[in-house]
Amino acid sequence: MKADRNDAPDYITKHPRKSRRLAKLIPGLIGTVITLAVLQMAGSAFLQGTAQSIAEKRIQSKPVPLAEITRVAPVPTKDWDRVVEDVAARGDMAQPSTEKAQAPSSKQTVFSDANYIARGADNVLTLRKPPQLNEQLAPVIKKEITVVGQKPSMKDRACWPHKEGSLERRRCRSNIGLNYRD
Repeated sequence: MKADRNDAPDYITKHPRKSRRLAKLIPGLIGTVITLAVLQMAGSAFLQGTAQSIAEKRIQSKPVPLAEITRVAPVPTKDWDRVVEDVAARGDMAQPSTEKAQAPSSKQTVFSDANYIARGADNVLTLRKPPQLNEQLAPVIKKEITVVGQKPSMKDRACWPHKEGSLERRRCRSNIGLNYRD
């Protein structure tokens, strides 16, 4: 007796074997694992090479410069610190204080606990009124303005019967704006 394929029961023909799915999955997983291993080895070799080159660059000594460039310190036209100290010293002549007697006239360049001298606050707010500027305002000259009459635009002359803001008025104004330039 012979049997056709469509004579077989549904559970045999509709469901493929599970081993076939697993047979397709295993080579894919093996290929993925091998690819990841090769990429990991190549990446570590690359990073090791770059790390060694960076270390070698840091170890190398700097070359001796052929010439050294230095900038000359600009000479101030006026030593404003000295000017301020002189003015302050002249102002304190009437009332000598112990701080002014100890303060050196030159600027302190070396700082340590042994030679520390308190200077006081640098940003002191004075409550005196600033001097008022005596600017005279120029007198306002009155000018006569003459308005020259203009005729209304073509849009206003042609679209007056329509209500303000209506669609008809908008269409009328756009149509006239396209056809007549004034």
